[in-house]
Amino acid sequence: MKDEETTFTETDWQRAQTAVFNEYDRLIKQLHVEGVDYTILQARRIVIYQDLVEEWKHSLTTLMTDLSDNAMAETVFEDLAADGQSHILARCAKKMEEWPDYIPSPLTIWLELEEDAEREG
Repeated sequence: MKDEETTFTETDWQRAQTAVFNEYDRLIKQLHVEGVDYTILQARRIVIYQDLVEEWKHSLTTLMTDLSDNAMAETVFEDLAADGQSHILARCAKKMEEWPDYIPSPLTIWLELEEDAEREG
């Protein structure tokens, strides 16, 4: 385990942000390929992905400020080094699906986004 702290540049974060968006796009394409029944079965995961990807939609400066000290968020850089793609949404969704009290709903997401908007505005 490394003791020194790794600092990522704006370019690194921009690349990570794009990779996260691409991961989300891969999910959407998979849903189209698999069809309605599969999509219904994946509803909880879809909502989790949507919730998570919202964090990555902030401006680059806000993204870097919000996520630079988040160890889980920074695992995206390990993904990029390994195979050039983000897997952070899948990894986080898997972890969140195990939370007994996490029941995402459109209302929950809307309230969280509203809270973010109030903090930024």
